[in-house]
Amino acid sequence: MKDLAMLCFRETRTVPSSEAVHAALLLANVAWNRALGRDVPDCEELLMVYTRSEPKLWSEQRSGNTETLIQTMIQAKEKLYPTDRRVILICGMREGHVRVEWCDEKDYPQAEELAKMRIAALAQQYGGILQRGKKVKKKP
Repeated sequence: MKDLAMLCFRETRTVPSSEAVHAALLLANVAWNRALGRDVPDCEELLMVYTRSEPKLWSEQRSGNTETLIQTMIQAKEKLYPTDRRVILICGMREGHVRVEWCDEKDYPQAEELAKMRIAALAQQYGGILQRGKKVKKKP
């Protein structure tokens, strides 16, 4: 995933912003699963959260057109990993490390449900969910 995400950046010798990294990993996740023929939910709202946090993040990317970036990564996935049929459930940064959770295709329906439950539990644990770029505080 890191290799695919790196394809998003204009400059690979400088350290990108955290938001640019998160955006690139999100797009790599979308590209990988689309390459497998999976329907992927729209991620534009989440990308807007990153953009509001760091308005210049798109200047770090090769393109401001997310579909162009995704298509580049789909082609790379098909070339570099043509037989890898794992489905990516979650991909992002945690404590400075790229974290990827995946499953075999045959296990995807059950794994998708478990991932949704885990995300909901984490949102509740951390006191809210991201909504329009702001954290919603948990009522006392």
